[in-house]
Amino acid sequence: MKEVTLYDGFLSELRKRIPRGAELTNTLVDMLYIEREAVYRRLRGEVPFTFIEVMTVSKELGISLDNLAQADTGKSRPFQLKLVEYANPLESDYKMMREFINLLAMVKDGEDWEAGQSTNILPRSFCYYYSNITRFYLFKWLYQYSHVDSLKHYSEVKITPQLANMQQEYLRVTRQLKSSYFIFDHLVFHYLVTDIKFFASINLITPEDVVALKEDLMHLLDDMEHFAAKGRFTDTGNEMLIYLSNINLDTNYCYFGSRDFHLSMLKAFTLNMVTSRDSYTYERLRCWLQSLKRSSTLITVSGEKQRVMFFEEQRRLVGSL
Repeated sequence: MKEVTLYDGFLSELRKRIPRGAELTNTLVDMLYIEREAVYRRLRGEVPFTFIEVMTVSKELGISLDNLAQADTGKSRPFQLKLVEYANPLESDYKMMREFINLLAMVKDGEDWEAGQSTNILPRSFCYYYSNITRFYLFKWLYQYSHVDSLKHYSEVKITPQLANMQQEYLRVTRQLKSSYFIFDHLVFHYLVTDIKFFASINLITPEDVVALKEDLMHLLDDMEHFAAKGRFTDTGNEMLIYLSNINLDTNYCYFGSRDFHLSMLKAFTLNMVTSRDSYTYERLRCWLQSLKRSSTLITVSGEKQRVMFFEEQRRLVGSL
């Protein structure tokens, strides 16, 4: 690929990420710590970005250099695996979490903003309200992640105050999103209850902790049913819809996007995410979730009979703990 074409492609990607000229200039000034006139010369193509500058901008704005260089084909799209260490977070882990929250906060006010997720486990937007459920998913992640000789009991798993603050900040930001929806696997609570029973059977969760988890799950079901009847956050008035998939979901997909911003995510290792800022990937994933609605039942506001039946069944299931 010719250098001039590669450079033009990089500039084009910059303007796709931040189409407003003044905002793009200010972003690059703050990001690269260079003078405004130096930014103008680079954007006009009079002076090339340095290698370090290209790497910095690409990392911060999610620009794939593979795509620019045509190192991949239409059948291969770029992804990044975000391996956050949740058990003993380092400053770099908190930085990754903070960057994601800031990313959502930066674009949440757009009128064309849209978010969707299909999931077979309880998403963070629900379980972060309940400390025992949040701890359980961290415990399960540790169980699968740790060596046999370093297994922890559920009672030993703690959430650091800084991590707890991050989780609350995530909830605050997601409540600000104008419109979002969730498509739940109809067996989502069955999977969770089965996991809890397994870990209790091998004595990694005490009977007292099972009772605490059961109480949290009952509170979650009460709150979730109340919310499903309204379909809006009480504090912000923003819309959030809940669907029940009538087919089993093989994995978890999520997207956040608007006209100028695209983010696709696939769940990995229970708590981690594989992410992409690729526009084509975003459109494919968005279409996938939209088509999944055809085999799902909307229980938010409408679908009252299905909603009542679903929550009654889940309470019986949780009651079996």
